[in-house]
Amino acid sequence: MTAASAGVERTSFRGPHGPVEAVQVRPSSAGRAPAPAVLILHEGLGLTVHAVELARRFAQEGYLAFAPNLYSHDAVHRTFTEAEVARGVGLLRAPDRDEVVARLPAGEQDRLQAVFAWFSDRDTSTYLPDARAAAAHLAGRFDVRPRGIAAVGFSLGGGLVGQLAVAGVELAAGAVFYGQAPPLDQVTSVRFPLQVHYAEEDTAITPRARAVQEAFRAAGRELISFVYPGTRHGFFNETRPAYHADAAGLSWRRTREFLAERIGVAAQPRPYTVAGEGVRAAG
Repeated sequence: MTAASAGVERTSFRGPHGPVEAVQVRPSSAGRAPAPAVLILHEGLGLTVHAVELARRFAQEGYLAFAPNLYSHDAVHRTFTEAEVARGVGLLRAPDRDEVVARLPAGEQDRLQAVFAWFSDRDTSTYLPDARAAAAHLAGRFDVRPRGIAAVGFSLGGGLVGQLAVAGVELAAGAVFYGQAPPLDQVTSVRFPLQVHYAEEDTAITPRARAVQEAFRAAGRELISFVYPGTRHGFFNETRPAYHADAAGLSWRRTREFLAERIGVAAQPRPYTVAGEGVRAAG
């Protein structure tokens, strides 16, 4: 067993569209008492080695880490390697994409074009139902502490955390990394506090940050947000070109503190507070 796979269990649960694959990592204290749990919702790259390693990191913090494969029903995704998806998604919106692809051997061009087509045509309708089913699965487990479940999502998964928040799902907290906000007219339905991490140079997500903050404040819902200067979408993932070590480290510390306060071993329930804005990150 490699270091990356140590402690990782392959499992599945029942979703509305059939079985959903997942990985889980139990905390070292497993078996002594029900543990708080973190539901990890992956970015568009899929349930990658990075996502699995993140589950291990949360388990080391004392959480039962549970990461569903949101592409479990996607037969086309299974035809690509993790490297092909990462390369294709990384080039998808690059201004020189066509030039880069044209310089590659014909076989590589074909594979990249297939990834582009898949990413644009994905059936996204199963993602939220499967995320909801994952939360319900955790809530029904004897080894998970009642009312001790939080969700953490990245990009695609970050947007899903926001959707869970307005869908009435009973979670204790949610952390969102560069994910699309739910419709602002629905924030009055938010059921749990959110911490949001924005990349400053993410033109698809960050320009709405102020409007999101104001909508949460008006609705009396708790939202703590941070903008990380000089960062791009994907800054937390060390396998992506956008990786920013300082911002990744700072956002990880803030996420750990947020979750420890909300669902950690010593955490106590807290009432909602009116939305407050976090300081701009320094690194």
